[in-house]
Amino acid sequence: MLVTMADADLLRDLRARVLDENEPLAGLLRTCLALGAITKSTELRRWATQELKGYGPEEKVPDYRELSLPLFVDSTSGNTFLQGQNIARLAAPPDAQEFIAETIAFRQPVEDLAAMNGSHRIGFAGLSFAASVWNKKLPFAQKIVQLYYMTSDSTVPGLLGTIRTTLLEMVLDMTQDLPLDQLPTRNQVDAAVQVHVHGGTHEQYNVEVGTNHGVIGQGTASAQAQHNGTNSTPEAALAAIRAALAEIDDPDDRAVLAQSVDDFEEAVAHGDPETMRRRGGMLSRLAAGIGNVALTAAVSEGVQAAVGALT
Repeated sequence: MLVTMADADLLRDLRARVLDENEPLAGLLRTCLALGAITKSTELRRWATQELKGYGPEEKVPDYRELSLPLFVDSTSGNTFLQGQNIARLAAPPDAQEFIAETIAFRQPVEDLAAMNGSHRIGFAGLSFAASVWNKKLPFAQKIVQLYYMTSDSTVPGLLGTIRTTLLEMVLDMTQDLPLDQLPTRNQVDAAVQVHVHGGTHEQYNVEVGTNHGVIGQGTASAQAQHNGTNSTPEAALAAIRAALAEIDDPDDRAVLAQSVDDFEEAVAHGDPETMRRRGGMLSRLAAGIGNVALTAAVSEGVQAAVGALT
């Protein structure tokens, strides 16, 4: 990739600002939009756009935006009005529980979230229907007036902090061992987003198929999940990965993958399962982006063998 000084400055600027707690999150995400355009990473641009503009009603939100909130009820019993009683979801009748979600998806843009100060009531049609079903089972003179969730003073700041931390982890992975005058490849950026936003692990590798080249199976514009089992030792599997690297024609791709293998092998040597999963997920995404079947299979087996030996 031909990198201009201005392009490299953009990444250096992001790397410095992401560590500054006073930097507005929205500004960092806009920088990610520009970085995604320069590196041609559709994954980074899509994520930054969704965080800035919000997630649509049919779009799946990342796990960190799915929060479990306490459930409250306002009710009447005779002439007594009871407000703000905290109840368990299981306190509702079984046929009402199905309308009471266990988690709530926060779809708002980050700037809207930042404006949400203090605690807030959250209600939706499902809760109203659950109250209606519940009321049919209550004795005379008792009534559920309203069911709702409540955020605490720390709910939204905690969510925004998680988004910022996710961005920090992506930047650290993208820039690991990267010279200050260079940019990460598109595959590196895409892999960082997949691992830290979508929870990519060694257990499942999702390959976004644009053509049939280098992919097991058939069908364009589809997603395929490849699961691999292995009985090899971590050492043998890592050796197989390095052997498969020699078949990669592009020297830049080969160098990036070799560095990722080194990082993963270092995690294996330290015996840290969490770091192994994270770096193994990154390695698998990079391999999938190359589209070489032999390499993808070798990485799959190597990561599973190494992590499986410690778990």
